Amino acid sequence: MAKVARAKVKDKWKGKMWYRLHAPSMFNYAIMAHTPADSPEAVNGRVTEIPLEQLTGDFSQKNFMVKFRINETRGNNAFTSFDGHRLTSDYKRALTRRKNSRIDCNFIVNLQNDVIIRIKPILMVDKRVKKSQEKMLRSVAHKYVEENLSKLSISETLKKIYSGDLSKEIASILKTTYPTKRVEISKISVMNPSSLMEVPPEDSELEKILEKTNNKDVVKEKEDDTTDDNSEAETKEVDFKSMKVTELKELLKEKDLPVSGTKAELIERLQT
Repeated sequence: MAKVARAKVKDKWKGKMWYRLHAPSMFNYAIMAHTPADSPEAVNGRVTEIPLEQLTGDFSQKNFMVKFRINETRGNNAFTSFDGHRLTSDYKRALTRRKNSRIDCNFIVNLQNDVIIRIKPILMVDKRVKKSQEKMLRSVAHKYVEENLSKLSISETLKKIYSGDLSKEIASILKTTYPTKRVEISKISVMNPSSLMEVPPEDSELEKILEKTNNKDVVKEKEDDTTDDNSEAETKEVDFKSMKVTELKELLKEKDLPVSGTKAELIERLQT
């Protein structure tokens, strides 16, 4: 049965072309995934969703699920534009606490270059609030978002959101009105996707961009390895025997290691 199932899967993809999905220029045309199709026309309009962490390498951004829409295909390359994002459902559930209030907002904002987005912040308040207070907090948040994001492009807006700066700024403004615990940007959707369509680079230029990005990643990995090696060398050069037990325990605490045992055991633990 397993062989038959594998054969069916093989036949399903037989004769199809696999396209490389590239993120927009704001993410340096990074290859996000591959998708099969009978023709380029079948690829255009497809939407893919991936964790933001996969593009940026920043683990703190793993709760953002970013959507991209395919606009153009050239050869086996499929080029996309930003379509929106959502917070993962488990992260949103974790935000809610007993005796707290969660206020969901829904604003439409006009950015630069005629880009229109729908943005949905979540306001977390330490106490139960009345409907009138909810309305007031939404109004303050809406005013701040509209005044500040309308001056920015889509790239600048996303940087402000994914860095956490926008959430912190909104929370700071709201605290002057009511004790607001935190703010999260739950969802964004682009209302006019055609406004974000861009002319992709030629194949030769695209390969240069991808190669440059890969080289940067390799250099960064080497630098990280060198830093780790230097740290290990410094650790080995330290004369632990001349140190007091209390000093050894402080070093172990910094490395999140156990602090119990004899001095010889503590030294051995630091040297491994």
